[in-house]
Amino acid sequence: MRARCRRLLAILDGAPAGARGQSLVELSLSVPILLVMLMGLVEVGWFANNYMVLLDNVREAGRRGAVLDPLVDWWPHQEKRYQAMDCEFTDQKFNSIEGEDYNVDPADPDSSWPWRDLSAWGYTAGAEFSKYGFYDDVSCLILRNMAPLDFDSTTDDIVVSVFSYAVIDPSPNDGDPTGMEVRIIGRFPPDTNECSGEPDPFDWRGAGVLDGPDGDAGDPGEFSEYYDSTSDEVRGYVMRGNHVAEDDAIGLACLGSDFSTADVQEMLNFTNITNEDERMEKIENMRKFGMVLVEMDWKHHQLFGMPWFNLGPLGDGPYIHVWTFFPVSGAELDMLNATVPLSSNYQ
Repeated sequence: MRARCRRLLAILDGAPAGARGQSLVELSLSVPILLVMLMGLVEVGWFANNYMVLLDNVREAGRRGAVLDPLVDWWPHQEKRYQAMDCEFTDQKFNSIEGEDYNVDPADPDSSWPWRDLSAWGYTAGAEFSKYGFYDDVSCLILRNMAPLDFDSTTDDIVVSVFSYAVIDPSPNDGDPTGMEVRIIGRFPPDTNECSGEPDPFDWRGAGVLDGPDGDAGDPGEFSEYYDSTSDEVRGYVMRGNHVAEDDAIGLACLGSDFSTADVQEMLNFTNITNEDERMEKIENMRKFGMVLVEMDWKHHQLFGMPWFNLGPLGDGPYIHVWTFFPVSGAELDMLNATVPLSSNYQ
């Protein structure tokens, strides 16, 4: 009777007498789950660490761009030359990064360029540059500071864009300050500043806006010397041309920045602020100025390579996209004279 009572109590306690190997079974069931959780924790930490490294790197490049002059320290209309998409110039000061040669000097860009054929977007080859310009200076700073991460020229990309903007009032005589807005009046480089279906930023007045027709950038305060009636299908200076921003209706993918001119203009107008007085106060405090946008698209590589930890599209793998804005005084345009200074050193 006493033995039966002990057995009954053991059953009620969940540990029936004579149940051998139960702990081993429980361990075999729980260990795989615990290992998956531990691996997932490590993968998330690895992803977050790489994200922070890249973000700090891009911010450092943005600070570099803030002290340069994008309108002077660049060769006009050379952003679609392969030799502008590397970290080398003729004096051989810097021709490799972390053991990988980033120089590009192809005889035939259609077949010899080692990363991607961009001839469909109008990219061509030419002589090597004599020194860094604005865009390759900013981009190469990122490449120099990538360690311990690697930059893969076949998958990764760096994009640099410069915006000129002004605070305008379409109705200056109505006495209503709520009509003020920030308007993008230019995007550089000029030969890579819009995709199809987007207006050229230098024709910023546009049809039905203020007093100008659309499609000529010839209205007062506009910059016809940089206007292009055809779509560039590239947004910003691209370091490798790997990142596709979107597919256009004409069938040619738009390369470069994920931010259209309209997207940036919306951010500068603080459309996320619902209080109109607060929004106008922020706009009124903005100066006629410029900003540099630095973006990086980097393919993340897992530590364990487990498919259930894939943090992106299954076909492409996880990508990290980081970006930053910094003010740059050199991008300020003179709307009254509609002229842009160019240094003789870069013509």
